[in-house]
Amino acid sequence: MKKQEIDYILTKMLDAHGSVSDLNITAGKPFQVESSGQLAAVEIDPPFANLTPFQTEIFALNLINQDRRLTENLIKEGSCDSSYELPGRPVSA
Repeated sequence: MKKQEIDYILTKMLDAHGSVSDLNITAGKPFQVESSGQLAAVEIDPPFANLTPFQTEIFALNLINQDRRLTENLIKEGSCDSSYELPGRPVSA
């Protein structure tokens, strides 16, 4: 997956709803965001109705960019919290 594709999907997720606090990429579900305490699906073009385990793994591995600690957390726990900076987007505190 190319960086431009990741940036496109993440931008769509951030812009999908107001007050987005979390981005969720989960096998068997569409891309989702948490907004005002509620999970909401995000429409992406081309559409992703339900992400496959392979799609979520590839997306996650691209996001964590060979970070050893995050990779170990992902393998052991099945998830990990990470950060990612989008070019041209303000960084929130």
